[in-house]
Amino acid sequence: MKGNYHLHLLLALATVLMMSGCASKEPLLSTERYNSSSIKVPFVAPRSDLCGATSIEMVSSYWQSITPYTPRLSQEELDARTLIPAKGGTLQVELMATARANGLLAYTLTPTLDALLQELEKQHPVIVLVNRSYSWYPLWHYAPVTGYNKKDQTILMHFSDRPNEAINIATFKRLWERSGNWGIVLIPPGYLPASASSKAFLRSAYDLEKTGMRDQAIIAYKSALQRWPKDIDILFALANAYYHSNKFTAAEKYYRKLLSIEPLHPLALNNLSDLLCHTGRHNEALKTIKKADSNNIEIQSIINATQKKILSGCTLQASPKK
Repeated sequence: MKGNYHLHLLLALATVLMMSGCASKEPLLSTERYNSSSIKVPFVAPRSDLCGATSIEMVSSYWQSITPYTPRLSQEELDARTLIPAKGGTLQVELMATARANGLLAYTLTPTLDALLQELEKQHPVIVLVNRSYSWYPLWHYAPVTGYNKKDQTILMHFSDRPNEAINIATFKRLWERSGNWGIVLIPPGYLPASASSKAFLRSAYDLEKTGMRDQAIIAYKSALQRWPKDIDILFALANAYYHSNKFTAAEKYYRKLLSIEPLHPLALNNLSDLLCHTGRHNEALKTIKKADSNNIEIQSIINATQKKILSGCTLQASPKK
């Protein structure tokens, strides 16, 4: 069963990635509709070449101060995971992986000022990458954005050696544009970025699951259903996560909820059949798998293999792990 499960999950992820793609750079929009905001992000003094680590540390401390979230990594571990000596700093992929290891979901911000201000208005700090120099001699720097002053038209940041530095919004745009307006929202599982789309959030939650934090990913999937209750991909990911955790009752619940919306979803029918087979319901498993059909050769081969297994007899699944 586990072999099939991994194939199903990889197919699901491939579908999500193809549907999500890379977010295109959109025009920076007007700031007039957003109110001023100020987020009380604890300030950490900069350490040489470690702006990535200190940015994670500051945002993690913020969430720790207002939610039950507890960071998983020490300052020394943050530094070791993010610093690439040959680069003299941190690449985005290391920053995001370290944030996940620290127990946070890493959501890549849509590269617009509009999305940034949406997050700030909801008291979500955003780590941005800026170039403090020229394109031909870049000085890259990560920093948490901590607010927006509508009257003065400034962005507040823990920019260097002082907290909440006010930077003219036109200057900020120029600095940020040099990185392609790259930014991330680090947020505890159970919370949703204000600007999130369902597909992009699912991708972020699945990235968290791939690190081995399946329980945290389940929390993230369930929080996503509060905003997108009929999203097929989120329901499928949640059901799979429960199934892989040997939580069969919960997995069955969400497979059936998905199938109530899309009755002929081939992988949901396949995985539910597999679950029924391994929980001693042979006849129901056979009846269910006969409904599954796909024009996709790889998916159909999985369905055929499951049907063959059911016809040859089902082995009862071991008790769920506690």
